[in-house]
Amino acid sequence: MRAFVCLIAISCSLLQAQERSPVVPSKDAPVKAEKQADGRWFIDFGDAAFGNVEITSPDAKVGTKVSVHLGEALAGPGALNRKPGGTVRYQGAEVTLKARTPVSPEFSWKPPGWMKEGFLSLPKGAPEMMPFRYVEIEGAPASFSGDQIRRVSWSVPFDESASAFQSSSPELDAVWGLCKHSIKATSFLGLYVDGDRERKPYEADVLINQLGHYCLDARYDTARLTHEYLLEKPTWPTEWRLQSVILAWHDFLWSGDDRSLKKHYATLKGRAMIERRTPEGFFEGWNKGDITDIVDWPAGERDGYDMKPEVKTVVTAFHYQALVLLEKMATHLGKSSDAKEFAAMAEATRKAVNEKLWDESRGCYLDGLDPKSGNPSSHASAHASFFALALGLVPEERIARVGEFLKLKGMVCSVYGSQFLLEALYEAGQGDKALSLLTSNDLRSWRNMSEKVGSTITLEAWDPSLKPNLDWNHAWGSAPANIIPRGLMGIEPLEPGFKRFRVRPQTGGLEMAKLKLPTPKGPVLLELRGKEASQWSAKLTVPAGTAAEFHLPYPGEPEASLAGKAATPRVLREERGRKVIGLGPGSWEISVR
Repeated sequence: MRAFVCLIAISCSLLQAQERSPVVPSKDAPVKAEKQADGRWFIDFGDAAFGNVEITSPDAKVGTKVSVHLGEALAGPGALNRKPGGTVRYQGAEVTLKARTPVSPEFSWKPPGWMKEGFLSLPKGAPEMMPFRYVEIEGAPASFSGDQIRRVSWSVPFDESASAFQSSSPELDAVWGLCKHSIKATSFLGLYVDGDRERKPYEADVLINQLGHYCLDARYDTARLTHEYLLEKPTWPTEWRLQSVILAWHDFLWSGDDRSLKKHYATLKGRAMIERRTPEGFFEGWNKGDITDIVDWPAGERDGYDMKPEVKTVVTAFHYQALVLLEKMATHLGKSSDAKEFAAMAEATRKAVNEKLWDESRGCYLDGLDPKSGNPSSHASAHASFFALALGLVPEERIARVGEFLKLKGMVCSVYGSQFLLEALYEAGQGDKALSLLTSNDLRSWRNMSEKVGSTITLEAWDPSLKPNLDWNHAWGSAPANIIPRGLMGIEPLEPGFKRFRVRPQTGGLEMAKLKLPTPKGPVLLELRGKEASQWSAKLTVPAGTAAEFHLPYPGEPEASLAGKAATPRVLREERGRKVIGLGPGSWEISVR
């Protein structure tokens, strides 16, 4: 009897851990359907999505069979690649048509070791599906046309109109569109997963997916449920376990809902792994074992990071950020003794890193140190500096130097690392450099993914040459979906639920940029024009129930109007020689004189 009760308890726990957002189907018409010279029909749906096709023939004869081929890649103009290699997807099947009745091919998806690896099963009510953009049909009846085929794709409910972005750069707009579609298309399992190659969640993927989803649609359930799933089933990289604290804080800060925070506070404290602190305040990680330091992935994207020391600057930076956020959580929950303890530990870590791992001659941070001898590594990767800056370890007086160091380094990291590199560049005021990386068409760029590789969903890595087994449907490559709103346009919540938010734009050389950002209080609308102080202006809609802290991008005095009438904005302070003004609800116009 006891064993039976235990079995029920385990089953209930697994069901709870796998609670998901609902997924819903959409029917997509092809953007192109052409009969080729050899009799094949070639069909293009314009972008890739997870689903299947339905073919409805008005007059199919009994027993008519057609061959249907679906895939992500082209072999050439008007030709699907049926042997794409790696984990780029293709499947073919024979289908028997029925007059006036939709029919679909049957797919299988059984990756090696899928049961022991914990890959997610399909959501309730959803059929087996695959990612594809292109379809070929062989043996179609003479009456066949593109009107007879539809793609049925699956995703969480997604309001396409909730967000929008437009700028004077067509290249930047295309990158935004690529990443926005990626967030929607890869939600097909109701939790964020590691693409189609590994249908399971990982914390690092969730972090980038979470922020992108928040910036595109005011829905917070998918991120929350995936985060809670990972609290029960953490993955192996050291830093990614530490990221659970960041995921929890983002959930509260953006949504304003603290129920998950309250429920999981004890687990989140454990995720900081305080027992791994050295007496000085560094974090001693692992070079092998069930938990292992990762820094970046694939390994070739680490800018030569010295992985030998057990104390790594990158891992310590994530530990530091976890402590900072745990202090905020404890304060919110009324746990003052916890808050004081976390604050003291965070300060000790910040002091240790800046005393022992800063290289004054180069203006950057070293990769780590040996905890026994205290000897630092001689190597200084970009990662040691951009993670330190993005995660709050860099003192104000060093930020500019770190920014210059990173500016010269460029994109020397993975698609995952780019999230933190771009955050660091915007924190350092390097908006021009960040914009050049966002719009680049180099090997390590989003335009390479779409324009050269040919994917319409972000890739697992920048290019197949850098990771031969990459998949073409990985949302951890979609950093611009949140970096454009949070970095370039500069909008981020300062208080939970957007009760107060910051606007600190850094639009670089753009002549114009317009953003619609969803929040729990309603959309924030921001339009920026001009790339010189004399031409610069902004229009900002602050939703009811919120207040904005606007950082002027140029020195000078602010001029403003509210609902078309002249208004004197309240100057809150100066930062880096520029005014920061406070704005209440309404439609504002702002300039600098």
